[in-house]
Amino acid sequence: VRDPFGDSPFGRGCLAAVRLITVGVRCVEVTLGGWDSHINNHSLQSIGCKTLDSAAASLIKLLAERDLLKTTLVVIGGEFGRTPSINPAGGRDHWPHGFSTLLAGCGIREGVVHGETASDGDLDSENPAKGVKDPVTIADVHATILKAVGVDYTKELQTPIGRPMKTSDGKPIESVLS
Repeated sequence: VRDPFGDSPFGRGCLAAVRLITVGVRCVEVTLGGWDSHINNHSLQSIGCKTLDSAAASLIKLLAERDLLKTTLVVIGGEFGRTPSINPAGGRDHWPHGFSTLLAGCGIREGVVHGETASDGDLDSENPAKGVKDPVTIADVHATILKAVGVDYTKELQTPIGRPMKTSDGKPIESVLS
């Protein structure tokens, strides 16, 4: 059971996550750092992907085998994206205008890709949306997550001091929901 997850803290964390979800834990976070590749992007990303790919695939597969993927939402994402182009140091810098997020389980359609970022030829820091297909916001990702897990993303809550607070400002990405 352990081998497919990989012999890394992240792989062991993903296996532990399955075990925790199996016994009823409602929220589990497993982190994998090392993606800040301002230099030597290709080698750093290759190492990260090798660790992430086997562990994440094993996590999703084992949850599905245990019939837990229907009620478990797997979210894999970062805080922002990386520039489409390589900088002079062989790295990729911060690019909050484009990012990738993987969603699996809990009513997410399998095999669906939504949107695409601009290619190097379309890269324009003055107009970062140029060349982007089907753009969404972080709030839209949040609304999608909330809807997938059955939370009313339109609900407005009141803080203890009576201040209204929206659950989400976004709209669910319907193309990824089943």
